[in-house]
Amino acid sequence: MQKSMTQRCSADTEPRSHTNTGRSYDALGMICLMLGIAGVAVVLFDAVTVLPFEIARFWLHSPSLALLGSVLLILSGSWLIWRSEHRTARWSPAIDGSRFESVVLYTRRDCGLCDAAAAVLAAYRSYLPPILEVDIDTDPDLVRQFDTCVPVVEIDGKVRFRGRVSELLLRRLIESTPPAGGTTSYQVTTGPRREW
Repeated sequence: MQKSMTQRCSADTEPRSHTNTGRSYDALGMICLMLGIAGVAVVLFDAVTVLPFEIARFWLHSPSLALLGSVLLILSGSWLIWRSEHRTARWSPAIDGSRFESVVLYTRRDCGLCDAAAAVLAAYRSYLPPILEVDIDTDPDLVRQFDTCVPVVEIDGKVRFRGRVSELLLRRLIESTPPAGGTTSYQVTTGPRREW
């Protein structure tokens, strides 16, 4: 019995590439952002009218310092959220060099996941051949094949990612593939030989 395209795509979709650290930054950023906004709201409300609840002594003596702290919380929260969404690839494989013969990214217009996949692939462009982007809406066969699955990344003729590009799996794929050209250059440090 053949699965429908939607079932096949959802079963083959890669998990989110967010790590636990990225989720922690998101959560901490949201907490800082909400506390900062609440602090600014309390300062502004206190300046306009009398608050219906008791404020800590610190607040009564220096509301400008409380406002500054709230603004710093907002900025910190915004930075943490931005950082979790804009990671940079500081990773490199053990052996430098471009891998694979071809990388094809099947996309469509107005696709947020396609933009995210292109960004992940661009972060590793020094280890990949030029990436060919193909809009599936220009070819009916591609629409039938990948309609609900975009983005799809095909590496050397084999579909490797559907839906999301897992950065971790892409790194593993790059690491396990020798550089293109078939030759590898290992640096061997020579020292005194020992007989065992």
